[in-house]
Amino acid sequence: MTMTHKERLEAVKEGRKTDRPAFAAWGPHMNLVDRNLKDFAEATIAYQNAYQFDFIKLMPNGMYFTEDFGQKLKPAEHIFDDTWMNVQESAITDPHQWSKLRVPDLKKGALAREIEVCKRVNDYFQGDVPVLATVFSPFIWMGEMTGGFFHPEVILSHFEYSLKYVKPALEIIAETNERLMEAFVDAGAAGFFLGYQCGMAKRMGKEMFDEYAKKYDIRNINAVKDRTMFNMAHICHGDAQTSEWFLDYPVDAFNWADQEEGQHSIAEMRQLTDKVLVGGLNHGNGHDYKDLMCRYLPSSDFAGSDREEIKAHIKKKVCEALKAGGPKTVISGGCGWSEGSLPRFPLWREVMEELGEEDFN
Repeated sequence: MTMTHKERLEAVKEGRKTDRPAFAAWGPHMNLVDRNLKDFAEATIAYQNAYQFDFIKLMPNGMYFTEDFGQKLKPAEHIFDDTWMNVQESAITDPHQWSKLRVPDLKKGALAREIEVCKRVNDYFQGDVPVLATVFSPFIWMGEMTGGFFHPEVILSHFEYSLKYVKPALEIIAETNERLMEAFVDAGAAGFFLGYQCGMAKRMGKEMFDEYAKKYDIRNINAVKDRTMFNMAHICHGDAQTSEWFLDYPVDAFNWADQEEGQHSIAEMRQLTDKVLVGGLNHGNGHDYKDLMCRYLPSSDFAGSDREEIKAHIKKKVCEALKAGGPKTVISGGCGWSEGSLPRFPLWREVMEELGEEDFN
């Protein structure tokens, strides 16, 4: 019996038998449309209809939260023009500015746009496909507002030397995050893609992480977890040891770069948690992501010119992941896929359907 995407994901969450393996993918694929709600919603719907993933990870620009706090962003000019590389003016350029922060109005501006996109996508799929809204840790939002990827040392220095300004601002960011998450659930979100920068956590150190990141992350999750079906912690970068700091988060699933050196394998992570594990394939292709040529190339697991050889390789990797992770496994990559991987997604889908015919469980 063919399952809906929601039924399949619910079965995986509960460790039950499914009609085929669950899978999903995402990436910075909406750069040219992600700041217009009509275009963004339509592109997301088309993306899901094309690839038939088992949940939709909404793919907003990674700076959307900061826009209503005054971050100035350059509009994208081409598909590879990622927002994180195009900040024209940071929202916070001096630690004293944190004292001026107020919770923005969620009924207008960038936050209203993201909520409406979530609603339109949910209205289209009518609950058959779980939609995960994308949010990040309050600490990470604050890092994006002060220099982001290029200057993570700035937010760390603010917490170290300007705590009397930063601590109240953290409360405001956490409150805004919580209100936003509640609004996403009201708009139909089945859960959240929760972005946690493991690399930033490592730079913070355990004491600062527990006090100024983890505590607020758990508060935000607890505010919505009883109203959602699937919340996934995306533990980005960092290393195996630091990733374990997130294992007691009250989420349903963990996603991390299990294929990268220095990270836990799926088998190792299965020994540490009974939550759903999301991974098994390499989203990367061995090139520097800031190199545009990297974006044209497919994942290393999708490389090659012979479609049957590619499919055989994907099948082997999928079966290895399912054996290591068990029934509570969703096949994916460890982070965002390159645009060059998209033409291979139909082959991946074929593999999943063929495994279902072979009674893979």
